[in-house]
Amino acid sequence: MKPSMKMGAIALIGLFLVFYQYHLSTGVRFDQMTDFNTGGSAEDSPVLSQEDVERYVRTSKFTEETIKSAVRRVQETNGLSPDMASTLVQELVNHLHKNIFGPTDNSKISRATLSHAEFGRNKTLNWQQSSDEALEPLYIITPTYRRPEQIPELTRMSHTLMLVKNVHWLVIEDATVATKQVTRLLERTGLKFEHLTAPMPEKYKQKKGAKPRGVSNRNRGLQWIRANATNGVFYFADDDNTYDIALFDELRKTKRVSMFPVGLCTKFGLSSPIIKNGKFVGFYDGWIAGRKFPVDMAGFAVNVKFLHERPNATMPFKAGYEEDGFLKSLAPLEPKDIEFLADNCTRVLAWHTQTKKNEPSAPLDMKLYGETNLVKLKLQVV
Repeated sequence: MKPSMKMGAIALIGLFLVFYQYHLSTGVRFDQMTDFNTGGSAEDSPVLSQEDVERYVRTSKFTEETIKSAVRRVQETNGLSPDMASTLVQELVNHLHKNIFGPTDNSKISRATLSHAEFGRNKTLNWQQSSDEALEPLYIITPTYRRPEQIPELTRMSHTLMLVKNVHWLVIEDATVATKQVTRLLERTGLKFEHLTAPMPEKYKQKKGAKPRGVSNRNRGLQWIRANATNGVFYFADDDNTYDIALFDELRKTKRVSMFPVGLCTKFGLSSPIIKNGKFVGFYDGWIAGRKFPVDMAGFAVNVKFLHERPNATMPFKAGYEEDGFLKSLAPLEPKDIEFLADNCTRVLAWHTQTKKNEPSAPLDMKLYGETNLVKLKLQVV
């Protein structure tokens, strides 16, 4: 099946499930269909015979013509062949009848059976789960540290990741103890996540000048992936960046190491591989500094299997050379081996938006406000 045909089929099935759930919610409840063959009842609910149910289906708004119309619209949009469209119509009609009637050989649908709402919801969730599992996982490694902007930026990023299928978020704090506010945020998202800690070694904290921020966190993420992941793609995604949802579909294409442009980066406002006549010719970045791979942290992704083949790959504690050092540790790897995503590096799907730095919140005067809502609010800001 062509990709467009698969997309059409998926879109149609999704549409069908939504309509089907609505159809059930406005019609007969499953707990009313207690026993088609014996006429049993479920407390005070009316009893429906097999003939009643069949009549209900025949006169339902969700008829075969409605299904045909939906298939036709998807066919026009996605280019389904007539044979495929016909097959989908027949499959969906059969599916509808099968789920309305259930088994007909003296089986019962009792009050123990799922209610119509639960049935529709679980069916949709099962379909989504199987669809998600067909995709290889994305592991998003996000280093973070306690500051006034931390929770707002993680909130923004979490809302992006909620739109991504089969994603596993590794949030790693530069701290010895995990921050409770971060844990609560992660639990509320419904995402698969790991909340880890990896403080910067003291010798680097005491060092004057630029510090290798986030290196401990990212190396901890690599350690977790080596121990727990066997396939998929990982990506270093800082919490102060902004990501187009399309980026995550691009990341899944990574077979070895992929690269793509990053906007609002360095004095050039852009960091990107340079592609000329379809071929790689160099890098465009405001700070080359003799780096073999002068790219931004948000500008590349790595396949998990590729990482496993390079057990010594790690990120160095060298400020300004973290990306270059890590990519060189993936040797053998040359710039010509890179896979260029985002339409051959013609689209910017990640930006260094960098929220404005805020001053710490002023202490609360407990004499004035000790018994007010401000006490709880102050626990949510830094």
